[in-house]
Amino acid sequence: MPRFPSREWAEEYCKKLNESEGYRRSARGWVWPILFKVERPEGASPGFLLKLNNGVCEGVEWFDDARSADAPYILSARLEDWLDIINGKVNPVTAIVRRKLKLEKGEIGMIMRYPLAALEMVRAAQKVETIV
Repeated sequence: MPRFPSREWAEEYCKKLNESEGYRRSARGWVWPILFKVERPEGASPGFLLKLNNGVCEGVEWFDDARSADAPYILSARLEDWLDIINGKVNPVTAIVRRKLKLEKGEIGMIMRYPLAALEMVRAAQKVETIV
């Protein structure tokens, strides 16, 4: 069972996205990688880049410290907030609006065009057996 966040968790998440017909349908048209970062008050902020293309996860890149990593879209949150999103306690779009999930880079308007894909991404994340 992979720990969140970790390279193993991100790789398993990519597999779960590819197994999801709902994600494949709802993410058609989304062709940009997304960098997911875990904010830490001190030290390195781990993260992973999902290479997303029209409802398919084409791969993962892991960063022990993602503070200087770049992507067209960058989302960051504290570990507790990521876990609330993954566990379905907070809707990812609501988390962005409430600034629990920060869009560091990218167009908010484009993200708001894919709310179903965001929910399908959470459903896929929930299928990854996770330890914290």
